[in-house]
Amino acid sequence: MNRRAYRDETDVELLQTFNAHAAAATNGLGYLHPGDIPHHMFNGNRMYDLSEVMTIWEDDNGVAAWALDGPRHKESDIQVRPDLKGSEFEREVLDYAEIHLLELIRRHGIEGDKIFATAFQGDPFLKQYLADSGWVRDGDPPWVLNRITLDDLAKPDLPAGYTVRAATGVEEAAGLAEVHKASFGVPWTPAIYRKVMESPGYAAEREFVVVAPDGTFAAFTVTWHDHVNRMGLFEPVGTHSDHRRKGLGRALLLTVLRHMATVGMEQAEVVNEGTNEASRSLYRSCGFRPWHLIDGYEKPIPQRD
Repeated sequence: MNRRAYRDETDVELLQTFNAHAAAATNGLGYLHPGDIPHHMFNGNRMYDLSEVMTIWEDDNGVAAWALDGPRHKESDIQVRPDLKGSEFEREVLDYAEIHLLELIRRHGIEGDKIFATAFQGDPFLKQYLADSGWVRDGDPPWVLNRITLDDLAKPDLPAGYTVRAATGVEEAAGLAEVHKASFGVPWTPAIYRKVMESPGYAAEREFVVVAPDGTFAAFTVTWHDHVNRMGLFEPVGTHSDHRRKGLGRALLLTVLRHMATVGMEQAEVVNEGTNEASRSLYRSCGFRPWHLIDGYEKPIPQRD
C-alpha cells in the first residue's frame, strides 16, 4: 500500500472516478457524489494547499482510499474502497485522518474545542469505530441525503420579472460572490470566487442563477453530474436574503432538474441538515425523498500542556 499527498488536477478526475464506481457498487451508501469532491477541495478548503490536506492511498487495484482533512471545518472526508470497508486498513486510514486533522488545526491556529465526523446509519463498522474511539453523537437530527427520479417533474413557477439561466463565466464572479455571501453570510469576494470558478471540476454552465428584475442575482445553485450513475447533484443551493419567500428556490430547482434530464441524468440528489426545516421543506416540495440518513458525531480536541 502506497500513501501519498495530492499532486495535481489529474487526481481530481481519479478520485471522482473512484467515487462514482464505489457509489455504483453500494447504492450510494457512504460515498460522496463525485461532484462533492472538487466542491469540498476547492470551495470548502480554498484557504489551504491541497498537498497539505489531501492524502491518497493506492494499491495494485488503484485508489484504495482517500482523506481530505479540513482544518476550518474541523472535519475530514474519508472514503475507502468498498472491498476494503470494515478492514484493518480502514481503521488505519481513520486513525491517520484524525491525527492529521488535529495536526492541521494546531498548525493553522484554528480555534475550537471539538472535531466533527459523520457516519451513514447503514455503516455499522464506521459507527462502531467512532464509538470505540471516543466519538459521541452530537444530539442533532440526522443529515438527510435526498434523491429524486427525473420524470414527472412539477412545472417551475417564477414570479413575474424573474428568470433562470446558467452563469456565463468568470466575468460574473462579482455577482456570484455577492449572492453566495448574501445567501449564507460567508465572506466571499470576487477574487476568491473567481479562483473557485477556475478550479478543476467547476463549470460555469453548471452554475445556475435566478436573475431579479433589476439584473442582480436573487438565487443560485451549483450542480454536478455523475455520468456513471446518471446522478445529478445540487451543492450548494442558496437564495439572497433580500429575495426570500418568493418561491425562487423551488422554481430554480425544478428548472435545473429538467435541464439535468436533458443531459442524461436520471436521478438527482441533495443534502439537508437535519435541523434545517426550510431546506427540508423546499426539497420535499420539489419531489425529493429521503434516501440515506447521516448521523453527526463530535469529539473533544485533546489539550496540550
